[in-house]
Amino acid sequence: MSTNPGGQPKVGAPTRDGSPAGELEIISSEVPPASHVNDSLVIGLSIVAAVCGLVFGVTITLGGPLPLYGGALAIGLLALAYAVRRFFTDRYPEIEAIEPRLQFTDMGMTDEESGDLAEIHPVGRRSLVRRMLIAAAAVFGAGLLAPVSTLGPRVGNRLRQTAWAQGKRLVTTEGNPLRPDDLPPGGVSTVWPEGAIANEFASTLLLRLATEPEPPTNLDWVVDGSVLAYSKVCTHAGCPVALFRERDGALFCPCHQSTFDVVRGAQPTFGPAARALPQLPLGLDDEGYLVALGDYTDQIGPAYG
Repeated sequence: MSTNPGGQPKVGAPTRDGSPAGELEIISSEVPPASHVNDSLVIGLSIVAAVCGLVFGVTITLGGPLPLYGGALAIGLLALAYAVRRFFTDRYPEIEAIEPRLQFTDMGMTDEESGDLAEIHPVGRRSLVRRMLIAAAAVFGAGLLAPVSTLGPRVGNRLRQTAWAQGKRLVTTEGNPLRPDDLPPGGVSTVWPEGAIANEFASTLLLRLATEPEPPTNLDWVVDGSVLAYSKVCTHAGCPVALFRERDGALFCPCHQSTFDVVRGAQPTFGPAARALPQLPLGLDDEGYLVALGDYTDQIGPAYG
């Protein structure tokens, strides 16, 4: 390794013809001070990443809700990435170097030329922080293996079935059962099977139309001539069909603008959806409350298989 008169290392960059060229001169090498705050931040983020990895793995294995394991995955990835970034903030010394402005015929640097730069080594400290970061990455990585459990036997009809069944009352998010008169003409309400509130696959829109429904609506599943229910899960990408335009009897999906005609069997009239929203068979129980006559007969959500 060559040095300048002051004893500092320097890197030469000779041209192809062997003539002298510029030299990279390292004039200072400062080891950053240890930061307990930074170390604590890395340890804390590592713990968060490990916990999120466990939550993701356990939740997806047990079939938990998508927002929970999706949020855990996102937070865990962010925490782990930021922990790695903070770990290296004072890991290497701060090097200050100068290079004369010369003309080069070859800007490439050989292994011999880069020898001095290769001697810049990381600061040897914080073994605890390093071990915590490695452990967090290992735990989080193990959690990412959880989806392997979904590669088991065929699901059969499980994705075609919901919590709706014969005699299940339609209830609001607050758990209140509904009678037909609880909805005004043109009214709409999100309902669930009694005992399965917030089950995303069973979410249903109950409507009282201002006009009589027409085929291909199944009129046998309409109560009082105008009360009917459709799946709230869009048949295009599974988004919630949450908007209703009373003036033209249209359900609207805000994700990709699919539109469904509720007067005519929720057939798609605009957008990428190619199938109608499944209709829930409706009836009344002995007390006059709205109940399901069974589960959906058509597949809810996007088509598959």
